[in-house]
Amino acid sequence: MTPYKKDFAQIKIPVLAFDGYYNDGQSSGLYYLRELQKYSPETPAYLIIGPYGHFGTQKGGEAVLYDYKVDSVALFDITKVTYQWFDYILKNGSKPAMLKDKINYEVMGANEWRSASSLDKMSNSFLTLYLTNNKSGNFYSASSKKPSKKNYLSQEIDFADRENSNNDYYPEPIIRKEVDTSNGFLFISDPIKEPTIINGAFLGQIKASINKKDMDFGVTLYEVMPNGEYFHLSYFIGRASYAHDITKRKLLKPNTIETIPFSNTHMISKKVSNGSRLLVAINVNKNPFSQLNYGTGKEVSTESINDAKEPLIVKWFNDSFVKIPVWR
Repeated sequence: MTPYKKDFAQIKIPVLAFDGYYNDGQSSGLYYLRELQKYSPETPAYLIIGPYGHFGTQKGGEAVLYDYKVDSVALFDITKVTYQWFDYILKNGSKPAMLKDKINYEVMGANEWRSASSLDKMSNSFLTLYLTNNKSGNFYSASSKKPSKKNYLSQEIDFADRENSNNDYYPEPIIRKEVDTSNGFLFISDPIKEPTIINGAFLGQIKASINKKDMDFGVTLYEVMPNGEYFHLSYFIGRASYAHDITKRKLLKPNTIETIPFSNTHMISKKVSNGSRLLVAINVNKNPFSQLNYGTGKEVSTESINDAKEPLIVKWFNDSFVKIPVWR
């Protein structure tokens, strides 16, 4: 029932999509929009997106989301806009005023709406951060310069230990006093010194070597605000063996440096305060609410605790990087 690749070329009806930065289903929702624009660019497809969770997306937002007070301008009458849309499409009425362009998004922290002709046009630059092995206070340094000497940080994950949970990626609450430093690695950037809006979905490339054939990993992006609090911006969680092709599994070679790209992250628009820094957390996924990948190379759904005898050892190399889309 799911359209795939050229199937999208058959979709000609106008589309209006609502979505949220903190909607659990955003990845799939925006996947449909990207594929529609790719294979049927002549089809009118519009997006309204803002700081909404799963249910807020369906009702025009909520004043408080995961303990975060959203900008007042982000709240809108979704029923009114929906009927305006149907009048526009079916009765030759006026286009809803919110639809300034194809992509319409609320800038968190700026209390304003902006528009762009496509998801890619939301940003005009990228901030590239390398995940180095150099200590920076309680964290490691996220540097704009690629390290001149190859090195790595080593992590051991015992899947047989069900008392501890790795990969604290879920954005609840959005603003927190501290982050988990008990496992995984966190990398912090230099302070941002010019007006910057993080606009779009971050991406990156992990260079890693593991002693097994597969792993599930997560990357989480925070803004460390000048007051020391952490603002959860976006996250990725995925399976390394599908990094190059989501339709075909390719196992990793044990004890070999592999290149693992990722891009299916949650889109965000957030005005970053001057003096804020960006924090990138990387970890192996091990939490009680997810399917566990023990790395044997077998079909993951058939693996069990019996496959947890040998710990997973990961070497995270310092030429790994993230690219964060920004508007300056």
